[in-house]
Amino acid sequence: MAAERSLTVIWWIRRDVRLHDNPALQAALQQAETVIPVFILDEKVLARSNSRRNAFLFENLRQLEKELRQRGSRLVVRRGDPRDCLQQILRESNAHMIFAQRDHSPYAQMRDADIAAVLPLTLTAGITIQPESRVRKEDGTPYTVFTPYARAWMKHLDPITIFEPPTRFQPIV
Repeated sequence: MAAERSLTVIWWIRRDVRLHDNPALQAALQQAETVIPVFILDEKVLARSNSRRNAFLFENLRQLEKELRQRGSRLVVRRGDPRDCLQQILRESNAHMIFAQRDHSPYAQMRDADIAAVLPLTLTAGITIQPESRVRKEDGTPYTVFTPYARAWMKHLDPITIFEPPTRFQPIV
């Protein structure tokens, strides 16, 4: 018997702001009739970013908003502590789950563990070509230079599925 789809879920967008080939978005769409795209301007992340990086982020968010509107949706943007913002959006929307791509930075891991302890957060793969724990140097430490990392992860290539972007979202009520 197929799992019953939840009526509404949140797609929490963090680093990967694209509709095409996005595992978190795909997981959300498989679980829900309505997916609410959410981006949270996290003060801790913004404080560590420079103005050019923030300008790049905001331009990508504008492009994502445009693409979502073409598909009958819109981007919900909040500013503040991610846990507080997500709790508020869950209450406002009666959403049942939150989907996001796993992030491997120390701050993100701490933040996500904190949120997962109190909210229905589901993390998917997708921000890296291979899971961080799968591609390590011989001494067990992570790579810090891209070229040796790329050579190592190519040895672990498995067949992958490329997800097409949705053509339409259910309208957000």
